[in-house]
Amino acid sequence: MTKPIVWGSVMSQPTRAVLWTALLSRVEIDFRPIDTGKGDHLTPEFLKLNPNKKFPVVQDGNFVLHESHAIMKYLLEKYAPADVREQLYPPSDLEARSRIDTWLDWKHNFLRPGACGLIRRRVMRHLLPDVSKHSMVWDLKEIPAEREERMLLDSLKVMDDQIAAGSYIAGTNSASLADIALFTEISQLDLLPQDVSPPHGCDFSKDFPNVHAWSQRLRALEGYETIISGFTRAQPKVEALRSQGKL
Repeated sequence: MTKPIVWGSVMSQPTRAVLWTALLSRVEIDFRPIDTGKGDHLTPEFLKLNPNKKFPVVQDGNFVLHESHAIMKYLLEKYAPADVREQLYPPSDLEARSRIDTWLDWKHNFLRPGACGLIRRRVMRHLLPDVSKHSMVWDLKEIPAEREERMLLDSLKVMDDQIAAGSYIAGTNSASLADIALFTEISQLDLLPQDVSPPHGCDFSKDFPNVHAWSQRLRALEGYETIISGFTRAQPKVEALRSQGKL
């Protein structure tokens, strides 16, 4: 059987969430890296897959799908064993799925604009050799940094309060698709200084202890080290730039 093709970048939080879901779903994929510096996402071939110039994108036979949360659900529901589906997006529990959907939607409106915006501004634009072809060039010009910082802090407070009532974000007994999606956003903040509290560091332990404890649980989840390895390869370069006063 032909493997589903996933286009994306390991530096992309939504791509990592899709790859993690695929791993947990026991589905073998054909991963096709996208290099935004080379304009891979602007080619006519890619625009036929997603005219929004965004990734990840999955192609499974003749079926093409973009938007990370939709892809995560598709791979899970088509390929995952029943016990994995029941854990990550339980078909037997409408209310649980609805809560998971709530937090997936919330992530795009609140957590991602803050966390992704901040990491783009403070780290990614210095790592990428050419951001002129990347959508972040407009975000950096049009969105105030103060808005990103406020949205991140507000989101972390909401998450901290929510997790205080249980171990996982949607009130489930184990990690769900919502935890995977939210944690891939949170984990990118590891590229910020580890001894500084958010918004300019990744030490959650003091100000957001529940988020910190939740993060540790997600780091222990199957596949985390595999999925994060490509992203963490940037850490030495980040530290070198920081020591030179460029970050």
